[in-house]
Amino acid sequence: MNIKDLKCFEAVYEQKSINKAAKQLYITPQGLGSNIRSLENELGTVLFERAKQGVTPTESAQLLYKRAGLLIEEFEQIRNEVQQLSHREDVLRIGCACGVFNVIPFKLIQDFIEENTPVKVEWCEYANSEVKAMIDASEIEYGFIVGGWDNEDNMVRKLAENDVYLLAYEGHPLYEKEKVNIDMLEGEPLITLNEHFNLYHDFKKTCQVRGFEPTIIAKTADANFQHKLCRQGYGLAVVTAFSLEDVQMNGIRAIPFEEELKWEVYGVYRKAIGSYRLIQKFEEFIKKDFLMECCSDKNGN
Repeated sequence: MNIKDLKCFEAVYEQKSINKAAKQLYITPQGLGSNIRSLENELGTVLFERAKQGVTPTESAQLLYKRAGLLIEEFEQIRNEVQQLSHREDVLRIGCACGVFNVIPFKLIQDFIEENTPVKVEWCEYANSEVKAMIDASEIEYGFIVGGWDNEDNMVRKLAENDVYLLAYEGHPLYEKEKVNIDMLEGEPLITLNEHFNLYHDFKKTCQVRGFEPTIIAKTADANFQHKLCRQGYGLAVVTAFSLEDVQMNGIRAIPFEEELKWEVYGVYRKAIGSYRLIQKFEEFIKKDFLMECCSDKNGN
C-alpha cells in the first residue's frame, strides 16, 4: 500500500473535499483524484461518494481512517530508522530544548563539529516536547532535554542543573525573606514561562502536590518580560538562576526556595542506537569535555 496515497486519503477524509485537500497538499485535484482511485482499486472498495458539494466517506473509508494514521506513523518510523542506520557513521542530528544552551555551552557542539569534520552534525532548538517526539520518531539521534524522562526505550543521563528562584518586587510581603517555600505562594498572582517550557509543568505539579493550583496570571516565552511584569508589581515570578544574569535587579529580589527547586538538563538517545559509533563518540566527548569544564568552573579556574 502506497503511503503517499494514504496521506492523500487522510486529507480528503478530513476536508470532505478533493479541491480543498488538493490545496492543502499542493497538488492538482486531478492528481489527488487519481491517487484516491488507485487506493480504491487496491482495496476493492469505494471510499468516497462524490457530489457537487464535496465527498462523503463510506463505511470503508471510516474503517480505513481509523487505521491510516497508525500505518503512516509506523511506516515513517521504519523509514527514519533505516535512514538512521544508513547514515550512522556520517550524520548526527541533535535536538536542543529551548534554554539548554544557558547551562550546556554551545562550544561543546562546535568543538565536536570541528574535531569530526567528515561527519555532518546538525542541531536545532525546539520545544522540550518536540525534542522528545523527534527522539521517539528517530528524526534525531541525540537530544538535550529539560527534566527527566521515564522511558525504558531511551538512555537518559543528567548533565547539568540550575537553581530556581522566586522573583519578588519591592513592597511585597515576601520581598525581605531570605527563603520562601511553595506553600507561601498559594493565592499569590504568579508570572511563569508558558506551557512550552518544562519549568511551567514542574512548578505547577509541585504546587498541586502541596494541595493547591497556582494562580498564574501571565505566561510568557520571554524571561525578561517576567522580570518586567514583576518589577511593575503585577505578581511574583518563578525564574531560573541563569535568567538573572546581566539583569538590573533594582526593585526586585531573587529569593531561593526552601525546597531547592532545580531546572535540570539531560542528554538522551534511543537504546536501539546506543551501539552506533557516533553516539558513543558524542557521549564520550560530553563526558570528557563538558564535565571537565564543569570541574574547572567549580574550582574557579
